[in-house]
This record gives sequence, C-alpha cells and structure tokens, in this order.
Amino acid sequence: IIIIIIMAAIIAGSTSSLSLCRASTMIATCSRRMMMSSSSSNNTASLSRRRCRIRSSQCSLLNKHCSWRRNSSSNNSIGNNHQRRMMVSTTSRQINMKSTLQRPQQLPNNRTTNKAATSTTTIRTILSEATLESLLPRSPTLRHLVNTLNTSLLKPRPLPLPRYISPQHYSFTLSECFGHASFILVAASYATEDFLQLRIMAVFGSGAMLLFTYFHPHGRVLWLPLKWNLLFITLNSYRIGRVLFQRYMADQLGEEWKNFREQHLSVLDLVDFYKLISIATEETYEEGDVVMIQGTANPKVRIVIEGELEVLRDGTLTYVLEKGNFVSESGLHAGLLLSGSMEACGSIVVGPPFDYPSGEKKQQQNNHHDNNVQKKSSRRNKVRVLTWDRTELVQLLEADKGLRNSLKAALSWDIVRKLKTQRHMLVEGRVKDPTSWTKKREDQGISRYAAILQNMLRLPPEEVQAMSQELNKYRL
Repeated sequence: IIIIIIMAAIIAGSTSSLSLCRASTMIATCSRRMMMSSSSSNNTASLSRRRCRIRSSQCSLLNKHCSWRRNSSSNNSIGNNHQRRMMVSTTSRQINMKSTLQRPQQLPNNRTTNKAATSTTTIRTILSEATLESLLPRSPTLRHLVNTLNTSLLKPRPLPLPRYISPQHYSFTLSECFGHASFILVAASYATEDFLQLRIMAVFGSGAMLLFTYFHPHGRVLWLPLKWNLLFITLNSYRIGRVLFQRYMADQLGEEWKNFREQHLSVLDLVDFYKLISIATEETYEEGDVVMIQGTANPKVRIVIEGELEVLRDGTLTYVLEKGNFVSESGLHAGLLLSGSMEACGSIVVGPPFDYPSGEKKQQQNNHHDNNVQKKSSRRNKVRVLTWDRTELVQLLEADKGLRNSLKAALSWDIVRKLKTQRHMLVEGRVKDPTSWTKKREDQGISRYAAILQNMLRLPPEEVQAMSQELNKYRL
C-alpha cells in the first residue's frame, strides 16, 4: 500500500509539471502574437498616414499646375519660370518619396488598385509636361512654337470607325503618325535602286522619327534615338549634297566632252565621266613626237580624244590608236588595279596621217591621185590625249566601286575596237608583212604580261594572292 501511494504521488507531480510547462509555453506564444499584431498595426497606421499626406500634396500640386496652365498663356515673367522649376523639383521629390514607401503584404482590392493607377497616371502626366516645359528654349518665339507643336502633335484625335467594324472608340495623335511614317519610309527606301532617292527617303524617315522621339506620346523626350537620328540626317544630307554638286558640275561640261562620252564612253554615266575628267590632264602632240619609248617605265594611262597614234614593236607597226582608244591600260580591263609604273611594251609615236581612214574604201581612180598627194602634204597629224596618273586613277577606282565597274566595261569595249582596227589595217594595206606583224604582236602581248607580273612582284604576298583570280582572267 505504501508503495502504491508513493507511485501515485510521483505520477501526480509529473502531471502538474507538464501542465505548468504547457501553460508557460502558451503564455509566451500569446505574448509574441500580441507584440507582432501591435507592431503591424503601428506600421499600417504609419503607412496610412504617409499615404494620406502624399495624396493631399498630390492634390495641391495638381491644383497649382492647373492654375499655372490657365495663366501660362498670358504671363511669362521670371516668377513663373521659378514657379515651374519649383513645381518640377517638388513633383520629383514626391515621386521619389512614393517609390521609397514599403508596399503592404496584403493585396489591395480592385477599388484601391484603380485609385492608385489613376493617381500614378496623373502624376506621370504632370511630371512629363513639367519636364517638357523645363526643356523649352528661353526665346519667347521658340517657346511659343514648341508649345504649339506640343499641343497639336499630342492632342488625341478620334478615329471615325463604323460600328460594324469595331464598337470601341479609338484615338490617335499626330506624333504617332510621324512614328509610323518613319518606318514606312525606311521600308520603302529599301525597294528603290536610285542612290539619291534612297538618301532622300532616309532623311525624311529620320526627320519623322525625330519629331516622334521629341514629342513622344508619353511626354518624355527619348534622347538616345533622337541623337542617333540627328547623326543619320547629317550623314545622309552630306551625301545628298555631294551627289547634287557632282551632277551640277557634270552638267557644266562642254558640248565637246558630252559628245565624246556619247560616242566612245557611253557605258559611263555623266557623273562618272566627270570624275575621270576632274583628275585628268590634257596633253597635245604634233606629228613626229614620241609619246612613249619601248622598255621605259610608264606611270601614265591615256585616252586619245583627237588624232591618231602609231604603236611600234621593234620598229614594226603593230596597231593604230584612234579617237576613243585607251593607251597603256595594262590589266585594268581585267580588274588588276596596279599602281605605280608599268614597263612599256612598245613605242608610241605620232605618225603622218593615213590617206584612207578606217572604214573607208580606197579610191582607185588615177585622175584623183595627185589631189590626194597634195592633201597629204598639207594636212598634219595633231593628237590630243587625256592623261591620268596610274596611282591616282587606281585610288579613285578603289574608292568608287560603281566607277570601277563602268570603266571596266568601257575598257572591254575598247579592246574589241582595237581588234577591229587591226583587221582594218590588214584590209587597207597598212601591214606589209603579215607574218612578221603577227610575230611582233605576240611578242608585244608577252612583254605586256611580263610587265604586269613585274609590277605585282613589288606588292606584298597577301595582295598578290588576292589578285590571282583577276590574273587568271587576264591570261585567258
């Protein structure tokens, strides 16, 4: 019995201790919850008070802004400028204060969300207009102009759509129209092939984007695209002015040069022909003058514009250069842009005029023989040529791809004309020994090819490797 009583006392003591521990744990938990609820209620109250202060300041700021907008058209004094600057700084401070507030943990209801969105939109509008006003120029005329453009470009305009198309009401601004027009003009410029039209459309497209970025519908100036569009407008305007100047100078060429281009260099555009003329010099030779000696270095490229030149290989006449023929082009027709000097593969002299020019039949009447001899003695061969420095010409061709392709086509046609002239020489009897004439022409071609290789060996290996394809074309 004693043992049972002791065991019951022990069990009762342990139960009371457990109940005491549980009670202390519950008291601690309740105290913590009360402390957390009191702190959260204090935070919520402080947040509510701060929101009320900000909303009251926003309403007062909106009233000040509306009163300033009513009086801005008639009063532009220094005091108003100071008031506008103060309003911008005050608005910025209020926005910064609002951004630093801690958001509540619970999600607000729809009514609170709508009120917050409306308040944010109002503040954004006030800040945007105030920022635009701070960017206005100091001149009253320019200020009035910018204000007028801002009002007209950002004014919402209804879009009249029939109700069977859309029951909703849509609106647009002129600033948005300029933005769409910019992209449309840029897309249309890709479809044109004329260089001048492409540049003009690019300038108009960048100008429309310039208005869109400055008078943006959100009210804030987009400085990054605005600066880039200013740069694009400057570059394109320079290229347009350069093209128009070159076309004007090309139109100022004399009738002699225009007729010469139409007859012998019709594949060249008038502007490209002007570019060639602008870096060329005119040379005049009389009968008996030596233009070039075989085996000497020749840094010039020429074209005959009047008269006739004879090409000799070891004293043998190989071919004749007439009006419109190039002299010493040496691989330019194959795309070999070799600068410096080229070794002359023959001598070029100004010989006496031939009695029977190319394309005319020889007259066989004996009664006119004396008259022809008299004309030959009285008429002398005068030659005029245009001369280019080879290095300067190559630099121009490397800088202008269009001119390079056009001149390459003109040189190809010139080779065809020279071959026809050689056939006429055989028909007209200017070749005394056809076998020796053919041998000298072959030697002349080999010497010309050797001169091209000699010029290429002075270049770096990388440039020689780049010209290997053009050299293979020349060999073919």
